[in-house]
Amino acid sequence: MSENNGAPEDSGRIRAGDVSGTMVIGSHNILSSLRITAESGSTITVHGGPLPDPVRRQPISQLPRSAAEPLIGRARDVHLLQQAIEARQLVQVWGASGVGKSALLRHLACEMPRGPEGVAYVEAGGRTADDIAQAIFDISFDAPNYKPSPEVLKEHLKTLRLRIYLDDAGLDEKDLRRLFDMAGRSTFVFTSQQRSAVDGVHAIRLEGLTAPAAAELVEALLSRELRPDEAPIVDALCDAVDGNPLRLRRIALAAATGKGLPGIADLPELLPALLNRLRPQERDLLYLLGSLSGAELAARHLNDLLGLPDTDALAGGLVRHGLLLASETGYSCPPDVAECVLNMRRTVFPADRLCRTLTAWVEAGDTTPDDVAAHFQALDVAVLRAERSGHAQLGAALARAASPKLALSRQFDAWGSLLGVGWAAAKSAGDEEGEEFFLREARTRRKAIGRVAQTTALVLEAEVLWHELTALHAHSAAHQVAGAASATAPPIATPPISAPPIPAPPVHPVAPAHGAVHTQAITHSTVSTSTASAPAHVARPVVDLSHASARSHVAVNTAGAHSAAPVPQRIDLSPAHSSVTSSTPAGSTTTTAASTGHTGVAAGATVVKSGVSGLALACTLGLATVLGVGVMVSANDQPNPSPAATSNPFSTPSPIDDTSDGTSGGTSGGTSEDASPGVDPVCATVIPELSSETQQFNTDAAIASDAVDSYNSDMDAYNAGETSTAPDDSTLLSEVGTVISDLDSVESTLQGAVSQAQDSSVESDLNAMLTATQQIQSQYQSYENDPGASDVDTSSEASAMNSASDSLQTDCGA
Repeated sequence: MSENNGAPEDSGRIRAGDVSGTMVIGSHNILSSLRITAESGSTITVHGGPLPDPVRRQPISQLPRSAAEPLIGRARDVHLLQQAIEARQLVQVWGASGVGKSALLRHLACEMPRGPEGVAYVEAGGRTADDIAQAIFDISFDAPNYKPSPEVLKEHLKTLRLRIYLDDAGLDEKDLRRLFDMAGRSTFVFTSQQRSAVDGVHAIRLEGLTAPAAAELVEALLSRELRPDEAPIVDALCDAVDGNPLRLRRIALAAATGKGLPGIADLPELLPALLNRLRPQERDLLYLLGSLSGAELAARHLNDLLGLPDTDALAGGLVRHGLLLASETGYSCPPDVAECVLNMRRTVFPADRLCRTLTAWVEAGDTTPDDVAAHFQALDVAVLRAERSGHAQLGAALARAASPKLALSRQFDAWGSLLGVGWAAAKSAGDEEGEEFFLREARTRRKAIGRVAQTTALVLEAEVLWHELTALHAHSAAHQVAGAASATAPPIATPPISAPPIPAPPVHPVAPAHGAVHTQAITHSTVSTSTASAPAHVARPVVDLSHASARSHVAVNTAGAHSAAPVPQRIDLSPAHSSVTSSTPAGSTTTTAASTGHTGVAAGATVVKSGVSGLALACTLGLATVLGVGVMVSANDQPNPSPAATSNPFSTPSPIDDTSDGTSGGTSGGTSEDASPGVDPVCATVIPELSSETQQFNTDAAIASDAVDSYNSDMDAYNAGETSTAPDDSTLLSEVGTVISDLDSVESTLQGAVSQAQDSSVESDLNAMLTATQQIQSQYQSYENDPGASDVDTSSEASAMNSASDSLQTDCGA
C-alpha cells in the first residue's frame, strides 16, 4: 500500500509520523472531508470541492521482497501454475499450513511476467474484501488521501488490468466474488488453506515435497550432503510428515543440534525437544510471538519488547528452521509452536508491557499510518489481552492512540475492529469518556462510508454500529482461528490458543421500531405410556426485513464483560447465536393415561393423543431499507407501494457536518434517477417489496407460533384429564398454511427480481435468497403435512438467507 500520499491541500498534508490530516471520502453523490487529529479524534464535513481525479501510476508495481533461499522441489508446481495463470483469470493455490503456499506465491509474483498494466502483491491475512480493494487502489493510483465509496472504488478498479497476488486470503465465497467482480479485468492469484468454491476459480492443491526434494531441502539446511545411512531415514520422515516443508525444516534443525535425525517415533515429541535446545533469547522470542494468537510483529517491536539489539537475525534463524513465519512486515508464530511454548511457560507475555511498548511505537513520529495498518491484528490482540488481564485502561489507551493513524491508513474495516475492542476495554475500565470517544469515532466512520441514512435515532445507530464493529473483529479473529485449526503438527495436551472473544454490545433502553418478536422456543408436549422426554427442538426464525434501523445484533458474552439486557436478535440461527428461552421440557408434562384417569374409547382401546412436533420461532432477519450512497430512492416513487413499504421510505441523507450527533437520518425525496450508474436498477424495487412481504411473514409466523402454544396447552389439559375433548388442530394448520402462502409471495418477488437483475453479483445474491426461501418453505410444508412427526429446523437456511441479504445490501450500494 502506498505510504504518505499527502492531502488535497498542503495544510492538511499527512507526513510520516503525523497524527492529523484530511481525507476526502465518498462518491459522486455524497463527498465528505474527514479531519483526524490525535487530540479530538475525527470529524466529518461536507466536501466543497470536486471529486478527486486519481492518476494511474506508471508503472503499477508492488512486489514482495526476494526470497533469501531458492525454491526447492517446486519446479513442476511452478510450471503448472504459470500455465494456469497465463490461461485463466482466477487461480488459487491451496493446501495445508506450512506446505509452502506463501513462498511459492512470492516466487511467482517476482518471476512471472506482469499484467498488461502491472502487478500488485498484497498480504491479505485478516483483511476484509473492502480493505483489500482499498489497498489495490492505493497501489494503482496516485490519489492523495482519497477513499472512494464502494461503487466509485469499483469503477476505478474495473479499469485496471493487473496481475494481483493475494497471500492468505481468508475471505468467504461471497466476499471473494465481490472482490473479483470489483477488479473484473485483472488476473487474481491467491492462496488459502481451503479450496475455493467460487465459480471460475482454477484451484490447484499444493502437496508436500517429494522424497528427493525433501532430501535436497534437508541437505541445504544442514549445509552438507546426507550420509548413506541418513538418506532412508529422511525418506521415511518425509512420508511421515506428508512432505510438509515446515516440519522438514524442524527435522533438519534436530539433526543440526548434534543428536542426529529423529526417528518416526520421535516426531510427536520433536517440537518440545527442539524448544528445549534453543537459546534463552530464542525461546523468549517464541514466547512473545506465541502469545499473540497468530498476529505478527515487526523486528522493531521485538527489539523494544525483548530489550535485544537485533532480533531480526534471531527471528530469521527461527524462520529458517520452521519455528517462525516471516511476512513482508514482520514475524508470527505457527499455531503448533505457540501452543507448545505457552504450554511450557504456563503463561502468556505480559499484556501491560505489550500495550505500553506498542503505544509508544504508535505515537512515535516515524510511525506511519500504513505501519499501523500492517499490524492491526497485533493491536487488537494486545487491547483484548489487556482487558482480560486487569489492564483494561492500558488497552483502551493503546486503541485510542492507534485510532487516528489507523483511520488515516484508509483501512476502515481494520479501524472499525480496533474501535470495537477499544470500546470494550474502556467500558471494562469504567472509562466513560473513553467509551464515548470510541462510539463517537465509530459513528463518524459509519458516516464516512455513507451509512448514516440507515439509522434514524442515535440509540439505534449505536446498536447498528456496535454489531458492525464486532463483526469486523470476528472476521480477523476467525482468520486467526482458522490458521490454528489447520496446524499440521501432532496435537499437544493443552488446548490451542484461540482468538480473543468479542465483547457484548452496549445496551440502550429504547425499544426497536418493529413489533415484538417472539423469542420463546416452542416445544410440544407428547404423551406416551412412559415418562420419557420428547426430543428438544431448536429455535426457528421470524424473518423481518421491514426496518433497517431495527436490525438486531448478536450478543456474544465474554468472561469479564458487562452483563447486558437481551436485545432482539438478528437472524443468525446457528445454535451458538440463538438467544432463546426454552419452554417447559416435554418430559415434565408427559403423563400416562392411567395416571390421569382420562381415557377415550376407540375400538375398545385406551387412547392418548400427543402434541405436535417443534415449530419454534425466534430471532429476526434485518435487510436495510436504505441502499446507501449513490442509490437513494423514495418508496413514494415506486408504483403502488404497499403500506409497509410506504412506512419505511428510502431517504436521501442530508449533508453531514462535524456538529452532527449522529441522530439525523436525512430527508426523503430522492428518486430512482439519483441512483449511481454502477448499481443495478432492480435494487430500487426489490428491497421495498421484500420489506412488505417479510413484515407480513413475521406477523403470520408469530400467530402460528401462538397457535402451536395454544394447541399444545389444550393437549396437555386433555391428557391430564382436565378437559374431555381433544383439541382441534385445524386452526394451527390454517395458520401454518398462511405462513407458507407468505413464503410463496417472497419466492415470487425474488424470482421476478432474478429475471430482471443486470449485475451478476446482485443476481447471485437474489438466487441465494431464493434458494434459502424455498428450503424454509419446504420445511413448513412438511410440517403442515405431518405436524406430529416433522420438526422445523431452518438454522442453516436462515444463516444462508442472512448472508445473502447482507451481500445484496453491499452490492446495491449500502
